[in-house]
Amino acid sequence: MKKTIGFLLLLLLISCVNEVEQPQTESKTDDIFQYGTKNSLLTNIYTGNVTVGEIKKEGNFGLGTFNMIDGEMVIYNGNVYQVLPSGKINNMPSAIKVPFVVTKFFNPDTSFSLPNNISLDSAKVILQKIIGHKNLPAAIRINSHFDSLKCRSVYKVKNNSVSLAEIIAKQKIFNFADKEGTVIGFWYPDYFDGVNFSGFHFHVMLKNISGGGHILNCKFRSAAVEIDFASGVNVLMNK
Repeated sequence: MKKTIGFLLLLLLISCVNEVEQPQTESKTDDIFQYGTKNSLLTNIYTGNVTVGEIKKEGNFGLGTFNMIDGEMVIYNGNVYQVLPSGKINNMPSAIKVPFVVTKFFNPDTSFSLPNNISLDSAKVILQKIIGHKNLPAAIRINSHFDSLKCRSVYKVKNNSVSLAEIIAKQKIFNFADKEGTVIGFWYPDYFDGVNFSGFHFHVMLKNISGGGHILNCKFRSAAVEIDFASGVNVLMNK
């Protein structure tokens, strides 16, 4: 009986997804811009030549990392931030280079609210029902209060002899409670695996730039979701 009720609630939520009217603004691409690939990171290619200044021309919303995997990148309100393992957050200058970034000019197509007291995994189930049937890459923004939030950053490596798995194994964990912030993420279909990480990839920036990183888990409250379905993906290879 509980499973039936849960399924009906999910159907009701999906049926209430709002179509967002598109504002008449200056025309910008609806494509995702990506520099570097999942496989490039997995083969220890940790340096690139695309700069923060160039990234800002391709989008105002996104995520990634910096050369030699120097912390977590959050592109928030058009600024490119670096979240360090120390907890310090830097607004990065234009000349800084990156090995991997995914960015877009965010323009939502749909919006809806998540139930309160919902975990990240449960939220992904709901999002998958809404996004998955289109089988198109999508940008996802969630403005929320977090009853709890677990996220991470990673330490810069000295050379590319260290694997990505080893870098992540030494991650620095941040635990927050009773905070407000914005989730910035993407969903890629399975057929993109290798080009990008298939499924969901979420970073977060807390209110007043007070914390952030790559999300590991959270508990949402008063969460407002916006989804922007991309018309395409432009990938610039990092060789």
